[in-house]
Amino acid sequence: MTGDLLGSVWLLPVLALAVLADGPLPFLPSEPLLMSAVAVAPDAARIAVLAAAAFAGSLAGDALLYALGRGSHRFLRGRRDGTWVRRHLHRRPILTLVAVRFVPGGRLVSVAAAGRVRLPVRRFLPATIASSAVWCGYMSGMGLLIAPLTQGDPLWSLAAGIAMAVVISVAGEFGRRIVVRLRTPAPAPTRPVRATLPTAVR
Repeated sequence: MTGDLLGSVWLLPVLALAVLADGPLPFLPSEPLLMSAVAVAPDAARIAVLAAAAFAGSLAGDALLYALGRGSHRFLRGRRDGTWVRRHLHRRPILTLVAVRFVPGGRLVSVAAAGRVRLPVRRFLPATIASSAVWCGYMSGMGLLIAPLTQGDPLWSLAAGIAMAVVISVAGEFGRRIVVRLRTPAPAPTRPVRATLPTAVR
């Protein structure tokens, strides 16, 4: 069944839809699907078409998240989108969207936050294009990396894609925690309180 999907004409719309839905639903396996499809691709033209389908799905998903964040104040309620992401969206939107894209759930938080903080469309558009291009290029590169190991086997390609997606997510979360820890100011040392002795009454 896996081999039929990876070699089917339905793969491109399924891939685009998976990447689109991966924004509001981060648990969907869009990364393993793209990497495994690239790993079994027969030639460079097929890889380019796969990357283009994922790129289109990424842009559509980001547009959806941006609209949801802009139109609903309850969409991100309870999420920690008010710290580093929101502080840097207006100053460095491209860098912010690209960096947070590789953190688990980062696409949902960052893109929806861009809509919520009213980042202008003229600044959001190049940021989402850059973020989608970097993500598609990176995941396609990972697919090419695992291709010699899987030898074109669809099941092994899918398993390797899932493993690589987990490694990338863990590395992204680990990097985020390091950045947060480095940016958190150390607590000021407390000075010992000296007890004052009562003065003798003469």
